[in-house]
Amino acid sequence: MSNIVVIPTAGLGSRMGELTQFLNKALLPYKGKPVLAHIIDQFPNDTNFIIPVGYKSDQIIDFCALVYPEKNIEFVHIPNYTESFTGPGYTIKQCLDNINGSFYYIPCDTYFNEGLPLEHDEDTYYVKKVDTNMNYHYTTFNVDNGRLVDYKFKEYTPDNYYAFTGVMYIKDHIAFKNRLLSLSGPEIIYTIELNSNVNHLYSWIDFGNLEEYKAACNKSQKYDFTKTDEITYLCNNKVVKYWKADNIAHKKFVKHKTNIEVYPSNTKQLNNWLCYDYFEGDTLYNHNNYASFPLLMQWLDNKVWIKSQVDLRADAHDFYKVKTLDRVYKFVNKHKNLPTPTHVNDVPVKDYRYYLGNINWEMLYSDLLAGYTHGDLQFDNLIISTDKTFRVIDWRHEFGTNVEYGDIYYDLAKLYGGFIIDYSKIKQNSFEVREQDSKIYLDIPNINDYNFYTSQLINYIRYKRYNEYKVRLLVPIIFWNMAPLHHEPFDKFLWYLGMMMFEEAFKHG
Repeated sequence: MSNIVVIPTAGLGSRMGELTQFLNKALLPYKGKPVLAHIIDQFPNDTNFIIPVGYKSDQIIDFCALVYPEKNIEFVHIPNYTESFTGPGYTIKQCLDNINGSFYYIPCDTYFNEGLPLEHDEDTYYVKKVDTNMNYHYTTFNVDNGRLVDYKFKEYTPDNYYAFTGVMYIKDHIAFKNRLLSLSGPEIIYTIELNSNVNHLYSWIDFGNLEEYKAACNKSQKYDFTKTDEITYLCNNKVVKYWKADNIAHKKFVKHKTNIEVYPSNTKQLNNWLCYDYFEGDTLYNHNNYASFPLLMQWLDNKVWIKSQVDLRADAHDFYKVKTLDRVYKFVNKHKNLPTPTHVNDVPVKDYRYYLGNINWEMLYSDLLAGYTHGDLQFDNLIISTDKTFRVIDWRHEFGTNVEYGDIYYDLAKLYGGFIIDYSKIKQNSFEVREQDSKIYLDIPNINDYNFYTSQLINYIRYKRYNEYKVRLLVPIIFWNMAPLHHEPFDKFLWYLGMMMFEEAFKHG
């Protein structure tokens, strides 16, 4: 008989605060993939997964359908999952008809990276030593020679007690069922019998605890480059993305269908989810080879920037002017007491209203290169394989209201901006903002060989007789549009850098 693993996901995850307001806690990311995927990936392909669902059940079901279509996953809808009488015991009672043999029970907020035995000779419960001051958060076990002597439910207990991780293996499912049905309360721990076998789960992290989750995430990444309204995973050899807003995933899917050969294979969309096969290769930031840049520009010219006669003036007006003013308002409102510097990296700068008042908006939305575009074309979103094949990832879903077409100038400016800021270095926290009275000093992580790439791009723009000033002007506009979307201090970094780049752009105006 195949293994059975029960992973309950029905709960609200209220202990995780704002993190679970738009996302089921089983899908909280850690090391690039959701906690649920970490659990599923620990077991062989023939495992029978039973996943109770309730809160945001569609997210769980859609994620599994896209990422694990080959897995045997059965969903059990839990009624009344928001009521006070619900809990782990109540949830698993709803699954008893689906459990026909020995099984693992693993809470969806449980992370571990050590392999579990596929079976035990008896019921087995997993524990880990935690700080004594934290014991009251958990059910704790007093263990003697690998056997359960006593347990307490969320009490302060002595140092010799271990926290119960929630992971348990039930050998005799019939006996367990009888114990469970005899309970009147929602807690599953009262089915546990003294003298049961106890094992250690040394790598366990409790992701139902907000502080523990944030601490673990901070250790695994140098800078939080995530956004609050979207999330990206890499699991089961797929890139998987979710958006809080409706229709973004669908628009991205529609856009990719019109020029499918420039994207990775097997792009699929389901409600707010989008996924595609991981494309083997390197980002161009990592690759960073002089010889590849002319090849890239040729590929973009021939395969991506396909010109069109579509009229984009109204969309460009909204995308460039209306959106920028809205983003600037959001940033200024976020930092109401932010002083106006006199210098950024010794470049004299002015009040932000000066720059907004001197942008040639009419030129931005009338001098257009309408065509197929990526929309976020920087080197982190360009992949090159060993045979010099290119693919684009993380494309923008629309330009104004136009899903298929955009302004090629915007792609050129994104490339330029991605040379000024190497976003792969930002993720390594390789930047700094220093405020000294009215002067700002930025450590700007340029791309390696910055002068080469910028000169090559400018030469391309001049060769094509494109509007160089527009490209230069769009760069600080892009930085200011990004600023309110990111955490501090990167948001301030973008804001101040935008001021400096406006000064640079206006010199070419």
